[in-house]
Amino acid sequence: MVGAILVILTGFFVFIYLNIFWLPVLMFKDEKSVVKIARDKMRLLAKLLLKSLKVKLNIIYVDKESLDKLDKSSRIIFVCNHQSNFDIPVILTGLPIDVGFVAKNEMEHWPFFNTWMKKMKCIFLNRVDPREAIKDMKKAVEIIKDGYPLVVFPEGERSQDGEIKSFKKGSFKLISETKGVVVPLTLNGTIEIQKKGSWRMKRGQSVTLVVDKPIYTENFSAKELKELNDRVKGIVEKNYEKLKLNVDILNKQWYD
Repeated sequence: MVGAILVILTGFFVFIYLNIFWLPVLMFKDEKSVVKIARDKMRLLAKLLLKSLKVKLNIIYVDKESLDKLDKSSRIIFVCNHQSNFDIPVILTGLPIDVGFVAKNEMEHWPFFNTWMKKMKCIFLNRVDPREAIKDMKKAVEIIKDGYPLVVFPEGERSQDGEIKSFKKGSFKLISETKGVVVPLTLNGTIEIQKKGSWRMKRGQSVTLVVDKPIYTENFSAKELKELNDRVKGIVEKNYEKLKLNVDILNKQWYD
């Protein structure tokens, strides 16, 4: 209960600050500046939320140099497994690139969050109406093409036990239609902070985010694009299994 109270209070006071001092500023900015500021401020909120819960965050880069070389305004799609509501704060805090999210449509009705997520160019995916879902994904395609990186959770919903479920192929249409750069992400530990269906939030948990090598799909054949779902899922699963085995995150032999 203490964890939930701290998160609520932190979010409340940060949003008061953002809405009073920064929301009016956005009215006089161009689109790119609005997105940049909104994503930057949501990263600030994410860091404070994790700090309030004393989360110990470890970041593993499979190839940091290749990530640093990425054109941050290119068509980038991060693909991640989904364990908890805290996946988003961890990703915002851990990634060196400002990102938005393809999120569940329920979040569009969350007070304060919805305003800032819209400013970040997040997409609220309708998971009930297939026609609306197609429209939402088309919007996501345009956002990526405009040079705003997005994170997608291809499992579609949070895992009940932390284990990685099947990746829905619909999420990979973002990749096939943008011919973007795919960066696989693997998360472990956020489920220990807050599990699906529970309001309880545990403090002092360790979370690890693995950032794998970028996959450039611009010159992929139709066959390679078709197999990309399984390829990315395999990368995420491999990293997840290593995390479960408690492999030393500082061991240079982490990746064969």
